[in-house]
Amino acid sequence: MTRKGRSADQTHDAVDPLVVSGLAELATGALTGWLYTLVKTDPEQARALGIKSGARVRQWHLDLIALGGLTAMAGTAVPDLPRWVKWPLGIGAWTNAMSFLPLALDPDVERRQLYRAAVGASFIATSVGFTGLALTAARRRQR
Repeated sequence: MTRKGRSADQTHDAVDPLVVSGLAELATGALTGWLYTLVKTDPEQARALGIKSGARVRQWHLDLIALGGLTAMAGTAVPDLPRWVKWPLGIGAWTNAMSFLPLALDPDVERRQLYRAAVGASFIATSVGFTGLALTAARRRQR
């Protein structure tokens, strides 16, 4: 028996780490809404914090929410994803969304080769992850 009087077999199943990652990304996106609110309501204070592009803060905020929600949905809708799908999807979702934060602080970073390479790798990871998700679901549907 557990502390709450339930037997061990009545406790909740473990949540897939991909779902947890997606929900954490979604929560991060929700919290970044506060920064976006600052950008819209007090642009001078936002500039004092080093924010040079409010549009990129908005993009960062929305991408965290969208990719976090999609990642959580992916791990729920198609459970037990193969590692070749799960890892690129989880990593790509975070790195894709997070790539907008440096642009909010320094829009010129987009011209740097290292930044472009990192974003390219992130797009590859996300593309592999979401395409792999669709293929895995389609294969399972055919069974």
